[in-house]
Amino acid sequence: TWRFFQGRVAMLDGMQEKAESDLSFAFNNTPPAHAHNRRVILCYLVPVKLLLYQNKPSPTRKAAIPTQALLEKYKLPEFSALVSAFTSGNVAQFDQALEVNMDFFVARSIYLLLHKLKLCVYRNLFKRAYNIEKKSQVKIDVFVAAVRACGCSHVEPEQVECMLANLIFSGMIKGYIAHKQQTVVLKKDDPF
Repeated sequence: TWRFFQGRVAMLDGMQEKAESDLSFAFNNTPPAHAHNRRVILCYLVPVKLLLYQNKPSPTRKAAIPTQALLEKYKLPEFSALVSAFTSGNVAQFDQALEVNMDFFVARSIYLLLHKLKLCVYRNLFKRAYNIEKKSQVKIDVFVAAVRACGCSHVEPEQVECMLANLIFSGMIKGYIAHKQQTVVLKKDDPF
């Protein structure tokens, strides 16, 4: 119980590593017979892990994503659509999942934490666009088309360029923007 509350406080203070450590300890040391307690812990552990591991290499990043079986086992349907949109890079579906379950997330003080994941959703979308192009130099228009294709038809190229700049600055994308050529130059090996 103590480590659970320590993890929640650390999460609210923005100390994601400590939060993940304490919440994981609490989850792993809660007997499987206490499914309700494990469910409550997962409500906080899932968003912390998603946020914490997004700057890590791909295998580690994938390990942080909860499976649908785990979410179903602990009766957490509120996270199912959110995690699905997160992994596929579907920004509109992610926004809808946040909005539909807003009361659930706000009541647990994780709404803002989940909202921070939106930039990661864009990164996942841009990674899919990059995988289609298969080039290290990708026109910004390709990323704009990807964002518009997933339901955000109102987006401007400047907004997408700003998102790309934020992703590059935060280290989620390795490369730089050639503004004059309206091109993103990505690292040749594992730019995401």
